[in-house]
Parts: sequence; structure tokens; C-alpha cells
Amino acid sequence: MTQMKTIPILSILRPCFGLFICIFLIQSCNKDDGPSQNGANEEMGILLRYPDSLVETIFEKQGSLAPIEIDWYGEKGTLSISSTTTILESNNIKFEEETGIIFWSRLLPLGEFDLTITAKNSKDAVDTNILFSNRFDQGYFSGGFEAGNPTEIDPTTIPVEYGLTLHEDHTVSMINYADPAFSASGTWETLEGPNIAIEYTSNGETTYMKGQLYHYDELPNLPVIDGVYGAEKDASGEIIATEGRFLFEWD
Repeated sequence: MTQMKTIPILSILRPCFGLFICIFLIQSCNKDDGPSQNGANEEMGILLRYPDSLVETIFEKQGSLAPIEIDWYGEKGTLSISSTTTILESNNIKFEEETGIIFWSRLLPLGEFDLTITAKNSKDAVDTNILFSNRFDQGYFSGGFEAGNPTEIDPTTIPVEYGLTLHEDHTVSMINYADPAFSASGTWETLEGPNIAIEYTSNGETTYMKGQLYHYDELPNLPVIDGVYGAEKDASGEIIATEGRFLFEWD
């Protein structure tokens, strides 16, 4: 009598079971690939980009800055500008709400100013921060000095007797218009905001000047350096026993 072989049922099912697992894994991976292309934009927020987060400008130069990309992803919203400083309270910086372009005039004061541009719609709101740094590089000024109590001196009455050059390498030279033999040289530096410190030596004597570079309203917004002077300064750079006031207009 011929004997029948018994084949375990698991031996038959094992290949089918493996195929089932493989198909299941492939289907699972396909389902986890992520949202469809049509739904991708719905999950993305507003995109607002400017060329750089730091903008360096030069004193007395006007300019503008436009965003390089604005994408509302379906719902156009609004653009606005704000700052922790008071710079927006004047007309020195203007903002075009439709395009996001920032304009600044030549009257923009020296110093650093933070700006925040906000793009907002009903779904999202994003901020882009920009730091403006307005610096002074060099210039030629005409003006003079008047001895006395600085608070009692009208700067518009100070005589124009000297030519003062602040060079790009931060050296100083000075001439006297009435005295060709006069010469003076020294150094200068910008301090915080519109403040400038100058020291020069003439005939072996050193004079220290500390003032502000700004646009003087009474001289049709002409840039001036206005401050006090003396023969000594303390460790913090403050003039000791001020001798008077100076005013130099930018030529």
C-alpha cells in the first residue's frame, strides 16, 4: 500500500503570507507619502523675504529697499511696519503698504534703527526684522569756535574761520582761512547714535571736541557738527571744564 505524505499547512501558506505582508507594506508606504500636491499650499504660511536683515546706509544718501519675495499662498493680506525706536515718527522713513518697499531720505539720522515688517492675512502672520545702520564715512566742514557758556551761545552766530576735514581713515586735518601758516591734525570717531568725538593738536596743544552730526533745521536741513570743546577729557571721553561751543557746517 502506498503511503500518503502529510504536508504541513504552514508550509503551503508561508509563501502566500509573505506576499500578503509585502503588499500591505507597499500600500502603507504609499498612504504615508504625505499630502497631495493640491493640499500642500494650504499648509504653508505667508512667505516674506528681503535681500538682507542688515542694511548699511551712508549719511546724506537716500535709498530704497524692496522685498525679493512675497507669497500670500492664496489669500492676499496686509503689510505694515513698526520699530522700537522713534524713527517712524518722522518722515525720514516711509513704507509702501501695497508693495512692502521701504524708502529713506537723505535726512535719516546717524545710528541704528530696527524695523519689523509684518505680513498678515486671516490664516497667518509673519514678521521680518531689518536693522538699518546709517553711518558717516567722511566730509569737509566749515565753521569755528566761540568761547563761553555753551548753553548761552547761539550756534548761528559762531564765525566761520576754519575748514575741518574728517577723512575716511579717521584722521583729522584743519586749516584757518585767515592764517595760511595754521595747521592742525588729529583723529575722529563716531560714538553711539549721532555722536562724534574729535581731537586735534596745533602748536603743541590738544583740543577735544564732542558733538553731534545732524541736519540743522535753521540752516535748511544742512548737516552740521554741533558741540562743546575743551583742553581735557575724562576716562569716559567727556569734556572736562568746557571752554565753549563749536559749529561746523558740511560743505
